[in-house]
Amino acid sequence: MTWRPADPDLAEVDAREIDAGTDFGPSLTARILATLFAAGATLALLTAALPHSARANVTAMLVIAGIAYAVAALLHWRADWLDPRILPAALASGTTLITGVSYFSAQNPSPLIFLYLWVFLYSAYFFTTKIMALQITYVAVAYGALLMTRAPAERAASWWLVGMGTLAVAALVIRVMRARVELLIARLFEATRTDALTRLANRHGFRELLDLELARARRRDGRLTVVVGDLDHFKEVNDRSGHQVGDIALQRVARLLERGKRDVDALARVGGEEFALVLPDTDAHGAFVICERLRSELSEEFSGDAVPITISFGVASYPREGETAAALLRATDEALKAAKWSGRDRTMLHNETMRGTPELDGESRDVASERFLAVMLDLAEAIDLRFSGSARHSETVGRYAEMMARELGLSTQRTTRVRLAGMLHDIGKVGVPDAILHKPARLTDAEFEVIKRHPELGAQMLDHPSLTDVREWVGAHHEQPDGRGYPHGLSDDEIPLEARIIAVADAYEAMTSDRSYRSSLDHEAAREELERCAGTQFDPSVVRALITLLKREPERAQLALGRS
Repeated sequence: MTWRPADPDLAEVDAREIDAGTDFGPSLTARILATLFAAGATLALLTAALPHSARANVTAMLVIAGIAYAVAALLHWRADWLDPRILPAALASGTTLITGVSYFSAQNPSPLIFLYLWVFLYSAYFFTTKIMALQITYVAVAYGALLMTRAPAERAASWWLVGMGTLAVAALVIRVMRARVELLIARLFEATRTDALTRLANRHGFRELLDLELARARRRDGRLTVVVGDLDHFKEVNDRSGHQVGDIALQRVARLLERGKRDVDALARVGGEEFALVLPDTDAHGAFVICERLRSELSEEFSGDAVPITISFGVASYPREGETAAALLRATDEALKAAKWSGRDRTMLHNETMRGTPELDGESRDVASERFLAVMLDLAEAIDLRFSGSARHSETVGRYAEMMARELGLSTQRTTRVRLAGMLHDIGKVGVPDAILHKPARLTDAEFEVIKRHPELGAQMLDHPSLTDVREWVGAHHEQPDGRGYPHGLSDDEIPLEARIIAVADAYEAMTSDRSYRSSLDHEAAREELERCAGTQFDPSVVRALITLLKREPERAQLALGRS
């Protein structure tokens, strides 16, 4: 993958990998195909070099080998920019070249079974069923024609049946193995979104459900309510009865909430003793009735326990309290704090007066600063939705940045601020037209100049006394150690460490996420790309911090990414 100033998301990446038929990234598929062409060319050279039939046409085999090497080089060189529709045609051309080698070698047709094997294995694993079927048909015709030329007529049918039968079985085995691998991956994917103790969705799964339901509500101009419930004084259960009893209590709560919710509602465990509900087609008052019923049932369920458990609920509705997931969750958090502050074991609907509610420890808040920050966070999430259709990019960048800052030994306060800067890093894209953000082709110089203004615009938008440090980092997160970044061409230590952290987090998240105009890279390939660009585009120490963290503590990293 080559970094160029063409991608509106990475701002440097020009790998427009649009999946047009393969189930894997076209770049990876092209490189593997290039390797196979090189292997076939080498086989042709060996066939010509080793003892062979006097009837063999050595010149023709050398020409075929040269063509195969040239195709291999072209596929490898253009892998990141190749139109995926070329790949099936390239595979068919490989079959033709193999047929040519077999023809001009004047050998007994039995080796053709092995010569064609790679076509079946490759197409069965890397391509869709339709393309695989087309390749099989092409091979059947080419193999049959060659047998008619090189084998006695009375034996051609037998050779053809044995060869095609052998290869068809191999293709079937590969297809079944791939299906099993995909099933395993799907199960692992589901496990990352499921709470192991209660079998409910975890925080990561809950955010995906919330994003999905919000998208539906927007399309249908409908209603949606989010509820967050927190068990009151649950620490006493663990302190007095032990964590095992506490775990059992959480499982009982999960079962009770699962039974009490409606079938259309989504339930998740989003924290230690915190549960959340998404209620589609429900207004705040309808949600209040549901919450009060659940609260009463839970109170009755645990009334006879050594430590009676109750629950407090905070309720916020779309679109009244917010139009994005972040806004709704902040509103439910405010309502939940108000429920706790006013005595616990109750349901509180959000209202504007709660924005000035003091914290439970009695300290007052800088309400004006919080409101400004809330507006900026809402705007950042809206920009994510506008660009990618999901409000995940900036939030995930913030989480990666937080992990790297912690790995690099930054203080807790600086780590928190770095995460905030990661969540706000793309806010300046509000000034970038949709035609540029969604352009599927390479950007022109003029269009890229518009892209290059977004860090500076973001810094201007964050001009607030409470965000002095954050605005500096946002404004510099596209600067590069080699001085070729923007907007000011800073280099090395001229760039704040926090901005260098955000740059790595932004690139890694973007490379490992799907976009409408390209497929994602796998995590290993993304890490290799970061290492390749370390010292030029990225700070090597920051790259090492991320890679070390993900390699050494993958479970801890995933848990950190699952926290809000």
